[in-house]
Amino acid sequence: IQSQYCFDMDILKSFMKRAVDMGLTQDAYILVGVGILPSARTASWMRENVPGVHIPDAIIDRLQGAKKPLREGRDICVELMQEMKEIEGVSGIHVMAYRQEKWVGDVVKRSGVLGDRKPWAPEPVDTVIETSA
Repeated sequence: IQSQYCFDMDILKSFMKRAVDMGLTQDAYILVGVGILPSARTASWMRENVPGVHIPDAIIDRLQGAKKPLREGRDICVELMQEMKEIEGVSGIHVMAYRQEKWVGDVVKRSGVLGDRKPWAPEPVDTVIETSA
């Protein structure tokens, strides 16, 4: 089971407690979605226009007051991932980074959620594809 973007830890904790109590986490893996918010404007737009997404005022206020909102959005993502990792029943985290893809490795690494595991990466391919003219 994969969730929508999740920025409200109180809602997530309540949901996960119910999922654990019902035994759902014994029959399914739950991946929690999180994202890199580049600005307060983007966060407000998502909250108003993306079904199922709740972004607390505190996060929008934090982005609004940040001197470097892009960096703050990454920091928020890292903090949320660290908190999600500690919630019983969460099997994994799906980092969604629309137009922020280049920062996924950074937030995963800084979050520490992998511990001493190494992230998977494809092997480099040295194959040249020839085409006929």
